Amino acid sequence: MSKALSYYDWELSFKNKNEPKKNLKNDNFNAIGISEISFKDFMNKWKKENLS
Repeated sequence: MSKALSYYDWELSFKNKNEPKKNLKNDNFNAIGISEISFKDFMNKWKKENLS
């Protein structure tokens, strides 16, 4: 019987392994643990798709 993968392991299997790593030391993180830059990019994209 094979061991079931966790959601995290399953999600990692889809990521590009050659993707450059971001420098997380200089990023500020908000209360939910997401960098401010990523959060702002996500919100801007969401606004364009859902509020236009």
